[in-house]
Amino acid sequence: MIDTDQKVIRLIFFIPFRSEYKAMKFPLKIYLVVVIFVLLETASTGGNLEDGIEALRTEDFKKAYELFLIEAKKGNVSAQTNLGTLYAIGQGVPHDDIEAVKWFRKAASQGDVIAQRNLGVHYAKGLGAQQNDKEAAKWFTMAAKQGDPLSQISIGIMYELGRGISKNPVVAWAWYTLANRNGIEKAQSYIDSIQEKMSLDEINVAKQIAEQFYSEIGD
Repeated sequence: MIDTDQKVIRLIFFIPFRSEYKAMKFPLKIYLVVVIFVLLETASTGGNLEDGIEALRTEDFKKAYELFLIEAKKGNVSAQTNLGTLYAIGQGVPHDDIEAVKWFRKAASQGDVIAQRNLGVHYAKGLGAQQNDKEAAKWFTMAAKQGDPLSQISIGIMYELGRGISKNPVVAWAWYTLANRNGIEKAQSYIDSIQEKMSLDEINVAKQIAEQFYSEIGD
């Protein structure tokens, strides 16, 4: 059910969990659920953007694409994120990961957390861009620091596995803890698993880092 009190709707990727990251080259599945939207409390800009949002509600993806394209070309970050997602899922426009990455990068560079996460997924998987763990880690980190819990667990995974970033179970534990506090229940099993391999001193340091993350980022 869509909460119509919210103003901006963005389609999102659901990031899979650690078991799918472990295989070579990140052959993870990206769960694209067209009918699920993230509703963000932000001021409406009206016009084409709002009409595009309404088109999403009625699943008129072609109209949504046309309207978002107009605003995306003007630099509207929400339109760019939505446009990238429509390209990524092939709704309203033929599927094109290269175009998806182009628009996600534009929005991510303006600080859009959803675009940053989606860009991280595309680099992790090698969709629309050469597979690059370092780039994936960069974008996941940026989104994680903005409070996105799915990016927090994703960068935790990359720290644990040493993918695109130096392997560090202490920092991984801290990111898992923050993701868990922010509603990712699955993160608790990752905490339990990695903690079995950590010393008491490492756990204590990880707790301090987690508290620092929480004070700086929060929920």
